[in-house]
Amino acid sequence: MSVLEITDIHKSFGDLQVLNGITLHVDEGEVVAIIGPSGGGKSTLLRCATTLEQINSGSIRIGGIELDYKNKKSLAEIRNKFGLVFQNFNLFPHFSVRRNITEALISVHGKSKEEANAICDSLLDKMDLTAKGDAYPCNLSGGQQQRVSIARALATSPEILFFDEPTSALDPELTIGVLNVIKELAREKMTMVIVTHEMSFARDVADRIIFMNGGVIVEEGPAAELINNPKQERTRAFLSGYSD
Repeated sequence: MSVLEITDIHKSFGDLQVLNGITLHVDEGEVVAIIGPSGGGKSTLLRCATTLEQINSGSIRIGGIELDYKNKKSLAEIRNKFGLVFQNFNLFPHFSVRRNITEALISVHGKSKEEANAICDSLLDKMDLTAKGDAYPCNLSGGQQQRVSIARALATSPEILFFDEPTSALDPELTIGVLNVIKELAREKMTMVIVTHEMSFARDVADRIIFMNGGVIVEEGPAAELINNPKQERTRAFLSGYSD
């Protein structure tokens, strides 16, 4: 069953055509990595899928609900279907770690404080952050902040998680911890779409890789096959600097 269905979407900013007829389906339990050069449309595709940008044409469905910008009820329903992890964490700096995770559970999803705290405790344990519930983002490393961001995205039990370059703001040492968390989610069959520049990670974790350039999908296929044996010349050129 497809959790995400993107059909022939177009997106432009003024005269600049950024997405030009993208069609993409992601099945339940599937991990899809999106790679490609800067300016190729990867992050814009993610922003459209998560309602942060409005498409010009085409359709997007998540969890069986079609995105309708004019229908506030369906818009709210579709936003409850996914979690989004930003590259720069986007934590509330004046909230503790615990409140960053529980705020939406209580104020949006109607959970009691006790329920929200139980969910938070479980996720902090999962992220190896048990002792950090009362800390503030400024007291955490970048890797810890990103793991809090992942915990917050998971708190509402989304059907699909979107990651926009989740390690781009981290140094190599901190990157490892975040990638290990995502690998564990993949083993648990969490449905994920990951925009990434980490080629070895994409090869090892994703079921399928999509290579985007110029606002179109140039090539897609099984992860290891696309990385090791790309069919299209543009994909080969992009991956030519990649070494295992």
